[in-house]
Amino acid sequence: MSKLRVDSAGPEWATSGMSDAQSPEPKHPSPGSDTQQLAAGTIAKPNIPPAVALAFVIIALLGVLIVMALKIGSAPAPDIDSDLAKTKAELSALGNEYNRERVAMGLRPLEGSSEPIEDIAARLKKDADSLVGLAGSYQKLLAEKDGEVSARNAEILRSEQIRQSLASECKRLQDDLQRALVSGSDSDLLRRDLADAKAQRDAIAAELADAKEKMRTMTTGASADDYADLKRRYDEAVRAKDFFEAQSHEFKDALSKAKLFASSENELLPAAVELFRSLRALENRPHSDIASEYSSLGVKLGANVLQTFTFPTGSSTLAAEDQDKIRNLVADIPDGDLLLVIGYASETGNVDNNRTLSQARATAVAELYSSVKHPTQLVQAVYLGQTDRFSNHTPERNQLVEIWRIRKK
Repeated sequence: MSKLRVDSAGPEWATSGMSDAQSPEPKHPSPGSDTQQLAAGTIAKPNIPPAVALAFVIIALLGVLIVMALKIGSAPAPDIDSDLAKTKAELSALGNEYNRERVAMGLRPLEGSSEPIEDIAARLKKDADSLVGLAGSYQKLLAEKDGEVSARNAEILRSEQIRQSLASECKRLQDDLQRALVSGSDSDLLRRDLADAKAQRDAIAAELADAKEKMRTMTTGASADDYADLKRRYDEAVRAKDFFEAQSHEFKDALSKAKLFASSENELLPAAVELFRSLRALENRPHSDIASEYSSLGVKLGANVLQTFTFPTGSSTLAAEDQDKIRNLVADIPDGDLLLVIGYASETGNVDNNRTLSQARATAVAELYSSVKHPTQLVQAVYLGQTDRFSNHTPERNQLVEIWRIRKK
């Protein structure tokens, strides 16, 4: 009989089990035998490893032995013994051939032992199942790698889209910076013009007061010509005063537009400073404290939230309905009241980008209101950057702008 053994190199076959008296010299089967044709047909395939080919041949021979054993009752005993001896000799020859191949590959030859046919078949089936399982594992691994490659490609595509969006935003910010630099130079010029207008107004007011005093102290002995001259000078002074006051209002309005966005507390209008400080101090406070503080600001500062507008992630563009709401505020705001527009961003993303984004959101709202407001209505934009004060769990709820109304004192 023959035995299958499995070591680290895979399944191995060994031939033994016959005594010295039962070990004839290996014989080659007759040219027309089925056994020879099966062995020759198996070994002739160059793509199959020799060990696997020999394993299949030995399985076939074992099958022949089983069939012959089943036919013992019907065949004469001498013929069965002869066939059995021939089959064992062929099996021994195949085992010797297999050992020679192992020696040629640098492996040790298999030692002889015996093993039941059922155990050999079970071992072969186990090896086959192991190979099938290994193939399935490789297929699963390949599928996982394909999924990883697809995910990486999608990530690269998203990165490219984000890069293009950031490049567009960078260009827009550069344009805004250039406009801000131009506005800053205009602001200095407007301040000088306003100071000149105020000086001329004060001079005319002083001249008007002098004229009034002279008219009051004149006696009835003054001539009609002197009185008419004084009256003319008085009327001219009044007209000049009205002109320069109107010009002063225009300069103030232009200056307020130049200072539409305050990048720091120092650039805020005086009426907005205390509210800005109070809101900035609420960062990282519990939501209950924030709600209570919002309520108290109406009493302490005469300030309240008129509107709140949310923005999509990464955007500072107002929706159409929000633009209509801002335009409609003009009719409800008394002259002299200040609207302080405060921009926020969520805590997702880069801190510097979120700061810039909150500035852009506040400026967009303030610019729209400034374009439709009355000359005596005031508006200014400022930012508080990224926050989670409006929601800890939903970042999008922190992407907003608040419009605070500060009543004139």
